[in-house]
Amino acid sequence: MPVAWKLAATAVAVIVIAGAAVLTRPPDSPRGDAVDSGSLSIDVAGFPRGPLAGEPAPDMSVALFDGSTFVMSEYRSTDGRPLVLNLWASWCAPCRIEIPEFSRVAEQNPQVAFLGVAVEDAPGPAETFATEVGASYPLGIDDSQSVTDSYPFMGLPVTYLIGADGLITRQVNGQISGATLEAFIHHDFGTP
Repeated sequence: MPVAWKLAATAVAVIVIAGAAVLTRPPDSPRGDAVDSGSLSIDVAGFPRGPLAGEPAPDMSVALFDGSTFVMSEYRSTDGRPLVLNLWASWCAPCRIEIPEFSRVAEQNPQVAFLGVAVEDAPGPAETFATEVGASYPLGIDDSQSVTDSYPFMGLPVTYLIGADGLITRQVNGQISGATLEAFIHHDFGTP
């Protein structure tokens, strides 16, 4: 009987390894909207866009932790780049994982602006969290509730992609990897 168990365990291991190899290999002919991230292609073309997709990004004002203020209407009239808006909170465990990955993507995509906003959070813990994660892009807090009132969400984190034309292209609920964010950026903003 022990030999039969060993054979069964070996068979299961072979099936799992073979399945993983099939699932993670790049397709033979990648589609134009798939992004290669190492050996794994991420196709985001069919991913849901969210309820605000196609709508103008609502105006908002955010107190940044560097002492300045981000105002959406001013940003759109002066910068002209697409924007990744990430909503987070100090008590959000997935946010702690996501922000460093977003920082890497921000550094690799200077043609896109990034902004992280703490919502449903207290200023002290949010600022401490921001210092701990050390994002490469501006972080602030929604102290006026203008973000919470204008950008609906059911949980955190949530990410909005806003085109250079000021229209929301996508709302992504929940934690996403840096590779997936980069796929969204390339697909939605048409960046190389």
